[in-house]
Amino acid sequence: MECPTIKLTMKTLSKILLLVAIAFTLVLGGCYYDNEDDLYLGMSVCDSTNVTYSASVAPVFSEFCNTCHSGGTPSGSISTDSYASVKANIARIQGAINHQTGYSQMPQGGSKLSGCDLGKIRNWVSQGMVNN
Repeated sequence: MECPTIKLTMKTLSKILLLVAIAFTLVLGGCYYDNEDDLYLGMSVCDSTNVTYSASVAPVFSEFCNTCHSGGTPSGSISTDSYASVKANIARIQGAINHQTGYSQMPQGGSKLSGCDLGKIRNWVSQGMVNN
């Protein structure tokens, strides 16, 4: 008994290979998923509601402001390295960091603070600017 022979033309073979490639792509693409831990690796969640001066507000000033606004002769005569000075100058500070008209935009020469950092300061002020 003789085995039947299948004759494949180049056109038929091309169609089969194309279908296999499409199927392979669909199978692999269907296995993809977003893992929140992988997507936001190294990023922390912003908490601008449970704010304290020492843990939430002072670190923002330390990172973005104290380089110029501290010491014996702070820039603009505003020091951001102490609670008393920040509290006494909060209106000017908020005008500057929120880039309001009539205030020097801070950080000078840099981008506006993140919404999270601005929210921390705003909420600390609205909660009475407690030294905690």
